[in-house]
Amino acid sequence: MDWEIVLSIDHLKELCDINGRAEFYIILAGGLSRSGKEIHYDKISGKFEIYNEIDEIWQSDLSENELYSKTMIPEAIEKSSMFYCGYQLYGL
Repeated sequence: MDWEIVLSIDHLKELCDINGRAEFYIILAGGLSRSGKEIHYDKISGKFEIYNEIDEIWQSDLSENELYSKTMIPEAIEKSSMFYCGYQLYGL
C-alpha cells in the first residue's frame, strides 16, 4: 500500500474512522526515524484514542484541542511529516 500524507486534522478524522484503528507514521529526524501510531476517532464522542508504538503508551479520550497540547500530531501534519499507511479492524 502507498502511504498517504495527512493534510489536516479533518483529513485525519476521516482516515481514523474507516474501520477501527488507522495506522500512521510520523517521520522524524529528516527520515532517519519514524514514530508508529494507531489512531481511532469516534465521531459520536468527538474523541481520539491513540496507541504510540514506540513506547507502548495509550492515550484515550483526547479531544481535538488535547491533540495540540498532549501530542505532536498537529505539528507533524503542519510539517507534512504524518502519513496514513492503512487500517486494521478492532480485535484482529
